[in-house]
Amino acid sequence: MAASTIDTEFPGLTAALAGAYRIERELGRGGMGVVFLARDERLDRAVALKVLPPALANDPVVRERFLREARTAAQLSHPNIVPVYSADHAGGWAYFAMAYIDGESLGERIASLGPLPPAEVVRLMRDAAWALAYAHARGVVHRDVKPDNLLIERGTSRLVVTDFGIAFAPDASPLTQTGLVMGSVHFMSPEQGAGEELDGRSDLYALGTVGFLALSGRLPFLHDQASAILVHRATRAAPSLRAVAPDVPAPIADVIDQCLDRDPARRPSTGEALAERLERAREDAAAMEATSRPQLALSETDANLVWRRAAQLQAEAAARLEARTRQLRAGPGIERAAGDHDGTRDASGAYRVEQVESAAEEAGISRQFVAVALAELKSDRGDGKALKSRASHSTPVVRVILGKHPRTISVTRTFDHPPREVLAAMGVALQRIPAGLRLRETLGAHALHGGVLVFDLPIMEGYGASGHMSVSSNSYLWSWTRYQMWVKTLRVQLTAEAGNSSRCVVTLSIELPEGYYASLWEAAGFGAGGGAVGSLVGAILMKKAVLLTLLGFPAALPLLAGGVAVGTIGNRLLYQHAVRKSRGEMEAALDEIAREFTNDSVFGDPFG
Repeated sequence: MAASTIDTEFPGLTAALAGAYRIERELGRGGMGVVFLARDERLDRAVALKVLPPALANDPVVRERFLREARTAAQLSHPNIVPVYSADHAGGWAYFAMAYIDGESLGERIASLGPLPPAEVVRLMRDAAWALAYAHARGVVHRDVKPDNLLIERGTSRLVVTDFGIAFAPDASPLTQTGLVMGSVHFMSPEQGAGEELDGRSDLYALGTVGFLALSGRLPFLHDQASAILVHRATRAAPSLRAVAPDVPAPIADVIDQCLDRDPARRPSTGEALAERLERAREDAAAMEATSRPQLALSETDANLVWRRAAQLQAEAAARLEARTRQLRAGPGIERAAGDHDGTRDASGAYRVEQVESAAEEAGISRQFVAVALAELKSDRGDGKALKSRASHSTPVVRVILGKHPRTISVTRTFDHPPREVLAAMGVALQRIPAGLRLRETLGAHALHGGVLVFDLPIMEGYGASGHMSVSSNSYLWSWTRYQMWVKTLRVQLTAEAGNSSRCVVTLSIELPEGYYASLWEAAGFGAGGGAVGSLVGAILMKKAVLLTLLGFPAALPLLAGGVAVGTIGNRLLYQHAVRKSRGEMEAALDEIAREFTNDSVFGDPFG
């Protein structure tokens, strides 16, 4: 929302906040407020500023209740609750400032991905249950638990509950005094819809509805009329989750069904009780899965390989971030020696996947990178050879022959479009000529949530490798990357720009260890060629031609060695040149994405 639009819809707001907050853009809106991303000018930090809309701002009763309940929420301090910094009014506008969470709402995630994996839903619901338990213990009932008020922080995947601004506190005035319908009709409990007195179990009903939606992709009660939904919820039992989504593990579905009981006495009594039931259900579901089919188990070698690779991915991501922002960031080094069990292995000596993930998380490695490393291991068909190569450091032989070079080559560009639009444009631009890439797989999570897209580079027409796209040499983009670096795959990651989800950062990268073997053979060829030339020159100078060379005449040896050295140095220089050229080729691929946006703006569907 531009400044002029803000002044039109919220006249005088910018002036009223001058010196305290500078509004940057709108983040979202609901019936009880509009949320802006703003800069706290006194403390120089980003905040989410919720402002009472004009239709309600002039009602002194509503304004006072808005501020009083925001101040109540400000007393809540919990890792899974968005902190409220202040609540005030200025120039007739009531507002409160909260911490800005860089990420997406659970509602946005469900909208983009559909039903989520049960283990992920359990983890997110458990975070929310602990947050609600903390609030309930202090007499605060949220009253508007819904996916849009559950935020998932980018990078950490931590869930935080927001919008306690309409929460019921012990000293809050009753609903009938304002005439406002508090809460969202699709998620509110039967007792809330009936206007009855509420306690924390009402929030747990709403959270159960959120879980139902996240696991099945639909709501338990659907109707075009809000009043019909309220009647159905009050008079009918909610459908069983497994009747709608039979693939959801029974222990987890049972907990959701308990939350949706019309009788509050039959729901989990507290948020702590719900969190514990969810954790037990997750463990029971995992045990059932383990007995029904063999679970992936990792040897000690593979487990250490996954840890090392995940730490490496995290370090490379941090290095790219540092290069983009030019800010120094430091983090603890991650290293786990082989044989350092720490109780991570089971009696058979193997590591279960969840044990590997937990151990990595304790060491400070994000689960996102562990998921990518595990996916890489699986894509190696279990032998781990490719992963071992990618996770390895360059050997002295590689450094001597190929020279000093980065382990990965990456280029980054920021697009003025949200990640979903960039992903769609990228799918078209990168798979057409001249880029001509072919998607091989997605490693880890969905591409919109930290997953890595792996593309096969096309071959140049005439090289004839089956199963790969062949591109004419006249339009071939990857000459240096494919035939000098000898890399066959390109990796792509995209993330929303920090602090601005309407912009997307795209990173293209190749991993040089993938082509080390071929590059060393190429270097050997250069060295041998140089040696042959040196030998020939030496033989001619000695006027003994090939015979002296074959006999190893000492005078020819210095020229032989010199020829090898010249050939090696020439290959090293060519390799360093190829590193620069590969970056240029990846920049050209990013140009194709930008061109797709240009084409769409000019030739987009006029009837869309």
